[in-house]
Amino acid sequence: MGRFLAGLDIGGTKTAVLLVDQALNVRARTKSVTQVSDPQSLVAGIAAAIHEALQLAGVPSNRLAAIGAGIPGRVVAETGEVQVAVNLNIDSYPVGPALEELFEVPVVLMNDVRAAALGAYDWLQGLQPVSHMAYMSIGTGIAAALVVDGRIYHGARAMAGEIGHTIFEPHGPMCVCGMAGCLEAIASGPAIARQWQESCPAVAGNGVTAKSVYAAATQGQPEATAVIQHVSEALARAVYLLVNLYDVEKVVLGGGVTGAGPVFIDPIFAALDHMRAQSALVRSALPPDILVALPPGHDAATWGAIKLAQQALLALR
Repeated sequence: MGRFLAGLDIGGTKTAVLLVDQALNVRARTKSVTQVSDPQSLVAGIAAAIHEALQLAGVPSNRLAAIGAGIPGRVVAETGEVQVAVNLNIDSYPVGPALEELFEVPVVLMNDVRAAALGAYDWLQGLQPVSHMAYMSIGTGIAAALVVDGRIYHGARAMAGEIGHTIFEPHGPMCVCGMAGCLEAIASGPAIARQWQESCPAVAGNGVTAKSVYAAATQGQPEATAVIQHVSEALARAVYLLVNLYDVEKVVLGGGVTGAGPVFIDPIFAALDHMRAQSALVRSALPPDILVALPPGHDAATWGAIKLAQQALLALR
């Protein structure tokens, strides 16, 4: 039957599992509710999700060869310990070793955005092979990661590429981190919804999401259009910042907000064009094809986790 790899995207609400064979053929995909009441319940829920995928594929658990997982928070790569994962109710817990004990296979964990960056890098190689790539995820929060020659560049404190809490507007809206004007407070999903509610009281309290703001903008709703313009300008500046700081060949956008499709990416392209028109330096730094968004529905997170599982196997050789 061969051996199988499991790639997990562990989020604060859902856990996705991708099971593949040695040739990377998809054998099963599952989604389940993440158990966040305590770390032990989290691990038990993750294990149940893996068993569900194995059962769906008709694969005995002893044929599982390795597990890779993207998970929120700070991950200590050497120990598999997860720290400061607020959405998972984890202050510090050895999630990796706990899963290794349950399945008796190697487990590699990585911060969820960095794991998704590996998946995005593999996807990009099929379009335009590059060595240096920045990935920016726009969803409930905003975070970024750098990939160099297929490997994550972590930096001295595993913070390389993080941009969500970079201050873009010093007198801007308050961020959950306690500072004012962070990119996350301007362009994340909740921030987009909040700004429309603030500028258009008629929609306040009606379950507004970033998706509904983009939908309203496509219909010409003026306040929604103004919000999207503001958000797109901030994200264009973030792209420019990543390129200037890290000299990457490509910036890939992903995360839940990008699922809006062209109505999300086109205003960012327009904002970048406006910047290019103002400066020869910007034109030289930002060629027209430097930015791309993952296609809606592409699961970079679990495929990145499969890459981690492959790394786990290589480490055994």
